[in-house]
Amino acid sequence: MKLQELAALVGGSVVGDSTRDIVGVAQIDDVRSDEVTFLAEERFRERLAGKDPAAVIVRQPLADLPCPQIVVGDPRIAAMQAAGALVAVEKYPPGVSSRAAVDPQANVDPTATVMAQAYVGPRAVIGARSVIMPQVYIGPGAEVGEDCVLHPGVKVGARCRLGNRVICHHNVSLGADGFGFTRIGDQHVKIPQQGVVVIEDDVEIGAGSCVDRATFGRTVIGAGTKIDNQVQVAHNCLIGKRCLLVAQVGLSGSVVVGDDTIFAGKAAAVPHVRVGRRCIIGALAAVHKDLPDDSFVGGAPAKHHMDWKRELAATGHLPEALKDLKRLMQRVEDIEKELTGRG
Repeated sequence: MKLQELAALVGGSVVGDSTRDIVGVAQIDDVRSDEVTFLAEERFRERLAGKDPAAVIVRQPLADLPCPQIVVGDPRIAAMQAAGALVAVEKYPPGVSSRAAVDPQANVDPTATVMAQAYVGPRAVIGARSVIMPQVYIGPGAEVGEDCVLHPGVKVGARCRLGNRVICHHNVSLGADGFGFTRIGDQHVKIPQQGVVVIEDDVEIGAGSCVDRATFGRTVIGAGTKIDNQVQVAHNCLIGKRCLLVAQVGLSGSVVVGDDTIFAGKAAAVPHVRVGRRCIIGALAAVHKDLPDDSFVGGAPAKHHMDWKRELAATGHLPEALKDLKRLMQRVEDIEKELTGRG
């Protein structure tokens, strides 16, 4: 695609040579001479040093930039649009591979794709235009909605339900038994896990993440929620709509999370807590009690983010404070000796 064509597609204007050929979009640290990159913030500009991109997408023209520029209102959004236009979307022909194992009682829409080595169990349902890739397991009575994509290694347990436009990346587990045991005598006795997992519309789940089935009832991931890689959602969790669970988040059993809440990387919550709407749980934070709407917390145990930041800042002064404390203690000891001698 010519640079001028790409600029028109993203609603921008070209400063410089508009005839250059563009083959892709790259981040600023790894851009090549036939690719475009973008400057979302001025502070990243120094990273262009030594690079020779075909063009840079910017918010306003930069006078001393040697390469062509595409000027747009929001460089980040324009870069996403450019990537979508330059990268061809893989199309999968509908039909069931002769090397797939599909139970005769399963209901697979004729427009769906079931690839080799996939398994679709009895009474399972696969909706229109959904793609089931190799080594995917769809358990008995499970339902996959329309326009879903299940990448290799995904497991959907018995009776679990996926809405429309759900994307599950490699080795996602939906509907494994929850970690439920009770102590009887000197034994850990398993509590039967009889519930299901419900994934609502427009959810995307990253590679290696697990959503466990409920002990009874449902474990729910709300519509529009996005889950990163290696996230654990335990039995009976109820996750709201449009939430973000970033890498390695761990939610214990029966946690309730309100709509539009963010759990940053490696954050966690203990069992049965309720987290309100529009909350932000900072990286590595541990939620140990209920949080009201619009909370912004960090630390372990989690507390208001400003209190947490002040504590972090204070820890940097601990070595000096300890030295001062030792000097004061020595001074007190000296004074006590002096007073004792006078007595």
